[in-house]
Amino acid sequence: MTKRSEDSNPSPTASLANRRTQRRISVRIPIQVFLPKLTEPITAMNQDISWGGAQFVVAVPLASLTGTLRLMFPWRGHEKVAIDAEVVRAQRLGSGHHQVAVRFASLSPRSQARLEKLLKMLDAADDSTVRDAGALVRELEVVVEDAAAMREMLEQIAAGRLSITVFEAYEAGQSIRLAIRGADGLPGLRLRARVREVERVNVDGFAQSELFGLELGFEHPTPAIKTFVDLLIEQLPPVWKDPESSFAGAPDWLRAMHFARPTEDLVLDDHSDTSVLESRFPDALRSLRMVWGDPEAFDLAFQDLTLGSRVEPGGWPEDAWDELGFLQDVHDCAYGLPATRLSQLRPTRCR
Repeated sequence: MTKRSEDSNPSPTASLANRRTQRRISVRIPIQVFLPKLTEPITAMNQDISWGGAQFVVAVPLASLTGTLRLMFPWRGHEKVAIDAEVVRAQRLGSGHHQVAVRFASLSPRSQARLEKLLKMLDAADDSTVRDAGALVRELEVVVEDAAAMREMLEQIAAGRLSITVFEAYEAGQSIRLAIRGADGLPGLRLRARVREVERVNVDGFAQSELFGLELGFEHPTPAIKTFVDLLIEQLPPVWKDPESSFAGAPDWLRAMHFARPTEDLVLDDHSDTSVLESRFPDALRSLRMVWGDPEAFDLAFQDLTLGSRVEPGGWPEDAWDELGFLQDVHDCAYGLPATRLSQLRPTRCR
């Protein structure tokens, strides 16, 4: 292997250690590794892990350690953290085993949520006197002020890329957390992203500032990203000022109709494909969508809707309550229960 990764280099020099942007955490646990063209996993001994990659020791021929591997880290019970990873280096040890450094390439939203929690727990428990330089992950936060900019950004993400201008330098190949936060009720999301390209840019009015253009790719399965992003795009308000929009030049009363919250007398009939939460309680649905994929955050938001300050006055209608329960069941099955809740039971509906 000739490619190298600073995140997973087992013996970095001092200069490489100073350049590393992610903290590596020593954790020696057995993991399962699926090699290309093999249906059964082999067992390896993990040595360390970071946001961007891992290092493990395994007893297999060097020729089999190429391409993309699937790693299975243990989670709670029989659950796993599944990660597709690319081999960046493999070296033979004296025992005949091979030490393998990999770079994480793709994780499902559920495995990503578990990986983040695993890293936080391991970091909190790490009592070593010498710690790797850098934070667990470098985060790029982007605040989007209007619906038009949010729509443009989400459409790029759905296509598997994002071009953005920033004030700080990043390294090509660096894996980061992209946090998009919408202002004034616009949605937000967090994604694993990898910096594909970096270039200096000049922008009028910023002559005294260093600006960098980044081309980002994403480390999640493309279908999962597109499904989620398409859902967010559907929730965006119309771009009134866009001359190509069908709402361009619309009168104020039409805009008011779009943003008005439907009353119970105006709900769609039973044959509509629109759910009760979508048509009558969009704010509740939006609050759950923003924490989708994070068991702890979802549970807190759900409790707020069912027991806390956001309980619907007079209690939730039965059809809306059934939909809330359905969403909780789907989330529990897809992402697991939070650590603070041991059963799938939910409170009795308020009447």
